[in-house]
Amino acid sequence: ASSLRLAWCRAVSFPASPTRARWLRCGVSCPRAMPWQEVATGAAAGASASLMASFALLQRYLKQELKTPALVHAPMEERELEDKHLLQEVKLLLRDYWPHPILEFSGYISTFWSGFWAVLPAAVSPGEEQVLTLKDGGTVSLHWGEPPEDTAEDRVVLVLPGLNNDSRTSFIQDTMRHLKNGGFHGVTLNYRGVGGQHLQTPRVGCADSWRDFDEVVDHLQAKRPNATLFAMGFSMGAGMLLRYLGEEGPRVRLKAAVAVAAPVDFPAVGKSLESSLKKRGINFLMVNGVKLFMMRSLVHSPFANLLNRGAILRATSLRQLEEASICALHGYKDAEEYWTVNSPLSKLQGIAVPTLVVNAEDDPVVSISTLPLEALKQNPRVYVAITRRGGHIGWGSGGLGAAAWTDNMAVHFMQLAACAPGSDRGLHGMNATGASTSELT
Repeated sequence: ASSLRLAWCRAVSFPASPTRARWLRCGVSCPRAMPWQEVATGAAAGASASLMASFALLQRYLKQELKTPALVHAPMEERELEDKHLLQEVKLLLRDYWPHPILEFSGYISTFWSGFWAVLPAAVSPGEEQVLTLKDGGTVSLHWGEPPEDTAEDRVVLVLPGLNNDSRTSFIQDTMRHLKNGGFHGVTLNYRGVGGQHLQTPRVGCADSWRDFDEVVDHLQAKRPNATLFAMGFSMGAGMLLRYLGEEGPRVRLKAAVAVAAPVDFPAVGKSLESSLKKRGINFLMVNGVKLFMMRSLVHSPFANLLNRGAILRATSLRQLEEASICALHGYKDAEEYWTVNSPLSKLQGIAVPTLVVNAEDDPVVSISTLPLEALKQNPRVYVAITRRGGHIGWGSGGLGAAAWTDNMAVHFMQLAACAPGSDRGLHGMNATGASTSELT
């Protein structure tokens, strides 16, 4: 009888485990098999619940996440004709925003995801790399991407990486490829001591590296005298770009600029990174990245004796690290002075060329609360696009790769600015060879 019951259990697909065998020997009834109708009903109910949940998430995504980014700008009546035209074109460009439904669900997720890819080895453009010696004896390097094919215009974009990044970082390489496809020749600036360079002077790549940009632009104009110059910066590089544009004013030799995830008020950003446990966690990760990525060249340089190595090792925030290193080398009293002197905030009204600023509401590094929107609105040459998602340089355009949406946006904006009638009024009147800038464009 026990053998018959065991065979019956097998026939109804109940595995003959040792426990069931003991039940059968003791005369305990084997559990009855679930009829296939009940199985089908349970499966259908589960599928229906999953479908309803997916539909609800899709509805939320379409209604909330796919909102067109906000555009902050000066009142239309304060703009000249070419500015009005460019403003309308920018509004149309913003409709292409398409955040990834999973990777951009949270600013922290998209930021960590882009940061993860940033530290991985990337396919590096085979373009030329030049070392430029500056007037004070310091050196920077220029890493050229591949030139665009079949383009009648000579357009060069100076790409400015952020903290802990250089020309070999994956999203910088992606940007160079996007620029090439858009008809621009990208060239990335590696600041002092960055990208494998040895320090020649006691100055390192940091937030005051905007002071070197004039010499870099001199070099670009000497190398490509007939080129129209643009610039695109990320994070710290974006902040420095805004600072440089404001400092130069109408003398600037750039046609247009794009600032991605830009810290516009340095002191406010520094305080924000110390304001909560999560922010302090981000701060700590950034500091350790700086120690691993940038401080190696400084600690092993001839100027290491000027540093307090113990304070550098103990630093857990950007404020502590910068006071132990950059402030000591560059002559700032403390981090507050360093941030205030180099912040773009006080120079925003000097920006004289079309400039697109792109930030995300959920950026955990450059909090949206630190963005001085009222000050930015005062300059009709500045266009501020604020997306709901994207984190810190984590825009992915529906899974097309790191920063794909911002790269495409930047390319289209610079193309529009290059073709806009009368857009030369922010350019320096003469180039390095003495030709009129209107003849070059």
